[in-house]
Amino acid sequence: MKKKNHPILKDENVILFPGMIESYVEKGLKFAEENNFMEAVSCFDEANKYKELSDMVQSVYILSLLETGRALDAKSICETLYEKKSPFFEQVIELYLTILLDLKEYNQLNEVLDGLMKDSTYTFQQKKNFKQLKELSVKMLTDTTYTKDEDMHNKIDNEQFKLDNFKKLSYGKQEELIQTAFHSDIMDISREIITIIESSDIIPTVKSLALLLLGAAGVDNEVTVEKFGFKETVIPTAPPESTAVDRVEPIKQYIENSLAKDPTKLQMTLEMVHRHAYTLFPFDWVGYTNETVANRYMEYVDALFGSSELQSDEFFELLLVLEESLEVLSDE
Repeated sequence: MKKKNHPILKDENVILFPGMIESYVEKGLKFAEENNFMEAVSCFDEANKYKELSDMVQSVYILSLLETGRALDAKSICETLYEKKSPFFEQVIELYLTILLDLKEYNQLNEVLDGLMKDSTYTFQQKKNFKQLKELSVKMLTDTTYTKDEDMHNKIDNEQFKLDNFKKLSYGKQEELIQTAFHSDIMDISREIITIIESSDIIPTVKSLALLLLGAAGVDNEVTVEKFGFKETVIPTAPPESTAVDRVEPIKQYIENSLAKDPTKLQMTLEMVHRHAYTLFPFDWVGYTNETVANRYMEYVDALFGSSELQSDEFFELLLVLEESLEVLSDE
């Protein structure tokens, strides 16, 4: 039998023997599966020098890069998958958004979220989650300053912030109006915004966003916030030391460790914790440790999947009220 001749590729001074690139990829995938991310990245780096990796392999490459502290390289690959509308991008959305948050690239984060919310590929629930994440990211923008020239281009309609006019807007328009106000001087309407927050006719998520707006603008007047059975007078520039939003990260880490092998439940649980933390602001899961909060949310998601039954108690009653408060947004 005549022996087949395989071409030997050359790259500058490196001779690429048949199957060499594929071998790097296979080893990289195997190392990643074994959580040996340093070796996985080493293999993917080598393969990537000579050949564009498949989208599937790149999605594993992203995770491996993050695990080894190379967030910028992971971000670059995410951007490539996003721009080419790769179906594998759906598998790394959470990673990409987390990278942008960690790198404090808030403008880019908002642009990506805006694009995702307009994309018909994603479900209504996913878009709802993207919207909630965008609102949550506003807290990260509280230190952003704007020049007078920028303020001139971001004039807002003060009349819209009068309570009677504000209540006539849809919930989505209310949120949009407040988000726009982050780029403007709101000192002249700070009293109107306080009235909005203190009104019993305003939904919790809008109250949270309005309070963050006052804090970002440097308003130090007292505001009485009441929702979910909690009531407290706070100063926007100095919210309580411990809020649900401040506790998200340690709770998230516990959930990630517990549900690492169940990505569906992991994503659902993390999204719910983020939504509820923002809706609770400036309050907290009072009386419950981070570990307890994480466990209770995982128990609730288990029940949604039919894996267990819930025993009603104060925590789950609060969780259900939080979830119901968010349904008004999806019902619009």
